[in-house]
Amino acid sequence: MNRGSENPAIYRTLKDVLERQAEVVSVWFEPDAIQKRYLAAEIEPQRVVPPTGPESPQLEVHWKLTPPHDEFRIDYADPNVGFHCGWHQDEDHTDLGAAHFQYQTAWMETPHYEGVVFEAASPPKLLWECCGELFEDVVPNYTTER
Repeated sequence: MNRGSENPAIYRTLKDVLERQAEVVSVWFEPDAIQKRYLAAEIEPQRVVPPTGPESPQLEVHWKLTPPHDEFRIDYADPNVGFHCGWHQDEDHTDLGAAHFQYQTAWMETPHYEGVVFEAASPPKLLWECCGELFEDVVPNYTTER
């Protein structure tokens, strides 16, 4: 994610989206509120299904304005179960299309990648769509399968 420009206004809007997620305890700008290079959120381990713990999973959102399509990374990591997943729209896996979903569990040797198409188009709606899928489908299904 080297191209494009960061836009503090987008991060303020995306922070509001994260703060509305029931699983999120706190959201902050990184490295600080002045520079706003990305967002980080602490997840309450007992609010995810299945509950995890004792360490808090973390969600990070990186977003750059790169016409015609923004580049972004929405990454979730749970240190309790060694699970990591994310939705990326960048140039890392162009063979999968404009965007892809990836995940890796503690028992997988390499991450799994698959192309994804979003229903939402605007950054806030797209983040809302990913968070919904994360907490309703991905975490419940991918952290318990083996």
